Amino acid sequence: MAKPTMQKPASIRATLRPLELSQHLFEVELVFPAEALGQGAVAAMPAWTPGSYLVRDYARFVDRMRLVEGRKESPLEKLDKQRWKLPASKRELTIRYRVYGNDLTVRTNHVDATHAQIIPAATFLYLEGQLDRPVEVRFEGFPGDWKVASALPQKQGAYLAKDFDTLVDSPFELGTFRTRRFKCGGTTFELAFTGLHSGDEGRITEATEKIVDAAGAIFGGFPFDRYVFLFTFAPKLRGGLEHKDCTSLISDSHAFDKPEGYYALYQLVAHEFFHAWNVKRLHDTVLGPFDYSRENPTKMLWFHEGLTAYMEHVIVLRAGVVPWSHTSKELARCWGEQVQRPGRLEQSLEESSWDTWIRLYKPHEFSPNSSVSYYDKGEMVAWLMDATLREGSRGKAGLADLFSLLWTRHGETGLRDADVRQAFKELSRKDPAAFWEAYISGRTELDAAPLLRAFGLRMEAQAPWETLPVDERQDPASLRRAQSWTGLSLAANGPTIQNVIPDSPAAAAGLSFGMEILAVDGWRTTTAAEVQRGFSQAGPGAMVTVLAADRGRVFEARVPVMLSPERSHRLVPDPRAGATPRTSFTASYGQAWPAAPVKRGGRR
Repeated sequence: MAKPTMQKPASIRATLRPLELSQHLFEVELVFPAEALGQGAVAAMPAWTPGSYLVRDYARFVDRMRLVEGRKESPLEKLDKQRWKLPASKRELTIRYRVYGNDLTVRTNHVDATHAQIIPAATFLYLEGQLDRPVEVRFEGFPGDWKVASALPQKQGAYLAKDFDTLVDSPFELGTFRTRRFKCGGTTFELAFTGLHSGDEGRITEATEKIVDAAGAIFGGFPFDRYVFLFTFAPKLRGGLEHKDCTSLISDSHAFDKPEGYYALYQLVAHEFFHAWNVKRLHDTVLGPFDYSRENPTKMLWFHEGLTAYMEHVIVLRAGVVPWSHTSKELARCWGEQVQRPGRLEQSLEESSWDTWIRLYKPHEFSPNSSVSYYDKGEMVAWLMDATLREGSRGKAGLADLFSLLWTRHGETGLRDADVRQAFKELSRKDPAAFWEAYISGRTELDAAPLLRAFGLRMEAQAPWETLPVDERQDPASLRRAQSWTGLSLAANGPTIQNVIPDSPAAAAGLSFGMEILAVDGWRTTTAAEVQRGFSQAGPGAMVTVLAADRGRVFEARVPVMLSPERSHRLVPDPRAGATPRTSFTASYGQAWPAAPVKRGGRR
């Protein structure tokens, strides 16, 4: 006897209409089927969107919530900040509400007279307990020359999401965007370009194709038939948010006068595209299906984000769209920041992952001294993990191979920390406990020795005065300025204290966040540069008198100046590196082992 087939739930029908585009206002109409309302229901607005781990309270952008019955409209009972009560009904019910969207990020709606970026989590209500119900989305009344870009399939004018999770994972771009397409491995890729910019869209498309090919090679192909890149350009903005079959990318319109602008965009493309596997499919079981009403904490964001931040470099290097000379500077800069960040001694990567909802996305003045980023430190730990895998396998396996193995074994079935450890153990032939206790759950200082052993790359630390040109190093005043340090960081727009390094001279003198430095050794200071000049002119070993203001009260403090402990870092290929490290470098990055720089003017 054949098993009875489950009847597909009736769809929620959604229609979006412009109200006043110049005022960033649009209307949403939702028609709920009768079968969803027999006992009444609760309609809720998500509090956050997957991929951006912060409660954003999207309901704050919504008003005029009303039940529509013919020409009659009545308000809905609001249960809390983001939930409304729907009455029991034997017929379908229609509700309408207004949405304000004037925040151009990849996490929020932005509509105006030129385009509309619709972020589903910030736009659509869901029925509690009925996330599996399909949603049909239509657009009416928008300018006639506007098009719609979306990863969702279209049928008879409606965009079809099989459930609410799929809808949330499918942003829309409306407007007069430019479109390009290419095919790779049987998959169709579409690129929608919105906004004016100084870049070459043909060049960006060509690089994106190479990035797609390099990423797909890691996993043996693509887990989708169609994928959409939504590129938006606006001055001084940058961001990306991954989705299952598409990604939203925002780049600075004026970034492309130098190659580095393209490199930054290519890294962003690689990062968000790699997420199509890492986090959108291969993910901690906590990260899907989601609870959209509250935080969904996980200890594995170091894996999903930190390792992806490193893999973006691997992918663009393998794709040949970013040179090693640029990547090595990026890696060395990030290394230097992490080994000198005071918070490295206070918070582990697992703790950073778990607390992201209240700490990483809500930093305060003391955050650099008490926390780390699972993105940035995670990227450096991923680098060490790649080196450890190469070293343990004698160059045969690296981090890309770890992802390939995990994808083969776990795919979309859910991933645990134990699964990552097991794959690490098999490929590196090492017990993962020591690595995890040092760098994942622990706070051990980063050690660059594996980079030298595995890849033949030496991490060199240089004091500020060591990077000076020869003539300035021989000048006592220039040398004294480069050597001076108080542990004080100032805001870019004035002499206001932004941070004080714990246990530094400035901290010992009682200086703290938000105070204003009025004078140094009797000289009036109105800019950050003038404050730093006052300290640096005194030189290490001097005692400087500071006039400062704290909440309107002026006081005097004496600040000792000490020899600077700050260091810049650079990667230098070790000419003594053997064949295995050189081969491992090529295996990880797809490029020839770099030649050592030539010494010039006292510097290499």
